[in-house]
Amino acid sequence: MRRIGVERVTPTNVAILKDINLKIFPILSMTEMSGNFYKIFTQDSGFAFLAFHDQALAGSVCCQLVGQNSLYLRFIGTISRHRRKGVGKALMTQVMKEAELRNLDSVYAYVRGDNKAAIHLNRKFGLVINGTCKQDENLVVME
Repeated sequence: MRRIGVERVTPTNVAILKDINLKIFPILSMTEMSGNFYKIFTQDSGFAFLAFHDQALAGSVCCQLVGQNSLYLRFIGTISRHRRKGVGKALMTQVMKEAELRNLDSVYAYVRGDNKAAIHLNRKFGLVINGTCKQDENLVVME
């Protein structure tokens, strides 16, 4: 039976997060994820998790605390060969546990309107489409 494991990103393993995000989000890695971008995910202002499928690095999620009591799911992704095997579900389960542990009122994400897999995954965890992004009409807000 295949096994999925999830581990928290720390200052010690943040380089692994950078590497996998470069593979999953190559364009964003060059524009949005440079410099000190990853620092927030190892401090009190956010967190991130890595997922392993049969001990192989398979996906990641990066979340940022916003305002008094909200969680912004900045990035969640799976390496293509590990998709549709429960990796995203395992990552989202961990995100929701963390949100509950921190007593957060809301979790939200911006998702491309044509990304049916992401919309379906978010709906499984109770997020619903709550409008469109003001800066990019191709994105829907799920909360």
